[in-house]
Amino acid sequence: MSRAKNELNNEVFKKKMWRGISIFFGFLIVFGMLVHQSRLQDINVHIPPDLGSTVVQKANYIPRPNVYLFTSNILQALNNWTKNGEQDFKRNIEAYKYYLTPSFKEQLLNLYQKKNKKGELAGRTRGVQEIFGHEYDESRVHLLAKNVWRVDLDLKVREWFNNMVVKEIDLAYPIRVVRYDINRQLNPWGMALDGFISVPQRIKQNNASDVAVKVN
Repeated sequence: MSRAKNELNNEVFKKKMWRGISIFFGFLIVFGMLVHQSRLQDINVHIPPDLGSTVVQKANYIPRPNVYLFTSNILQALNNWTKNGEQDFKRNIEAYKYYLTPSFKEQLLNLYQKKNKKGELAGRTRGVQEIFGHEYDESRVHLLAKNVWRVDLDLKVREWFNNMVVKEIDLAYPIRVVRYDINRQLNPWGMALDGFISVPQRIKQNNASDVAVKVN
């Protein structure tokens, strides 16, 4: 009887052991599926604007047209003052802070303070847009290092005071852009403006070509 009892106990133990192993591996499978699903949700695919041809895009790779489009959109938004530059400029810096590196945000705030002290903002409105014929091409986006770009924007800047144009100038903006994939809910682009590479230059129009000269 003792031998039969021992064999029965062994069978019960084996069943419990295999049941425990099965439950353990079941948990591993479920855990692996959850991890895999979360990683899939974190994959970011940047689709270039031109879909005229077949596109094979790597996950988390940012194509040059997207870098240019991001830079153009954010810089224009920062520099459009619809009511009063004294409030709008600072408000824009705060509104778009998630698309700026901390150092560039500080640089813009210093610029705001400087212009405000000189009285260059009060009562002024501003509109900024790309110069016609100076839109995106590949030569306007340069890869400086991994996830670091230089973007060259040519923008027309107009300012009004009491509904009168007080400034109209074409400027070449060389902007440094970096990958900034910190919070996709606040910054779905995964990029940030990181400052002016050099002082924006005035573009002189002539019949032969467009020439950029330093703004004094």
